[in-house]
Amino acid sequence: MPPNRPVNEEAIASRPDSVGVALVVISATGFGTLGILAKLAYAEGLDLPSTLAWRFVGAAVIFWVWLVWRGNWRLERRLAILATLLGAIGYAIQASLFFAALTYAGAGVTALLLYTYPAFVTLLAWITEGERPRRNRQIALSLALFGCLLTADLSGVTVKPIGLLLGVASGGWYALYLTFGARLVRSISPATTSAYLSLGAALSFLATAFSGDGLIFPKTPVAVGTVGGLILIATVLPIVTLFAGIRRLGTAQTAILSTIEPVVTVLLGIIFLGEELVARQILGGLLVVSSVVLLQAFPQE
Repeated sequence: MPPNRPVNEEAIASRPDSVGVALVVISATGFGTLGILAKLAYAEGLDLPSTLAWRFVGAAVIFWVWLVWRGNWRLERRLAILATLLGAIGYAIQASLFFAALTYAGAGVTALLLYTYPAFVTLLAWITEGERPRRNRQIALSLALFGCLLTADLSGVTVKPIGLLLGVASGGWYALYLTFGARLVRSISPATTSAYLSLGAALSFLATAFSGDGLIFPKTPVAVGTVGGLILIATVLPIVTLFAGIRRLGTAQTAILSTIEPVVTVLLGIIFLGEELVARQILGGLLVVSSVVLLQAFPQE
């Protein structure tokens, strides 16, 4: 998530900060566990609405305890409603698309497809603002598109077509969320934004769960540990360390370092889930990650 306050990029870039690098690596690694933990939750009998409900309920509780303890939870009513709705609709839809894609594709492939979102952001700027992409962005868009084509298994052996569509849709929707939704709450501090977004998403998924088969509770130690990991390792920890890293490194450096996230997911999928990627898919993933690096390394070129 982009920072909500100005950052002096030149001053920050002039001094190396190993602590900042470590914070961003921790954040990207935490986010990289999301697909793995989601698949483990499914294997333990939790469905999509229940998995996401527990994730956001837990995160909301932690963020709200923190805000109340610090005494800075109050917002103007309009902003409070806006931030909550953004979580209930914008963020909830993106999470639903991503978690749904995981039921039809591997965690690594899904994470790589999500990372097409910077290319979608560039396309949206071109369509809505007439901001024609310059040469480096055109190259990045081509890399992302070609990477998606290589990552996709059109034979349906390792990735079902619906998994491909859901994965790309999660990237496209996240781009919409960042382009339009995040601007609406830019004046709110990161911690407060996270609390209201989590609250909105939690309410959305609780409503979805109770309108369907009901909220499924984790019944085994593995399920409880998986839900705890979704809350702490894949949500709260990476959000907190991401914002801390942004303060130390600036937005551009943080964004580039964060591209290790899908790589972490791919590696964890191979280690813990026995997932496999053919050479073509590995090349496609590298092209997608390269497009993100290119877009972030030269944002004003």
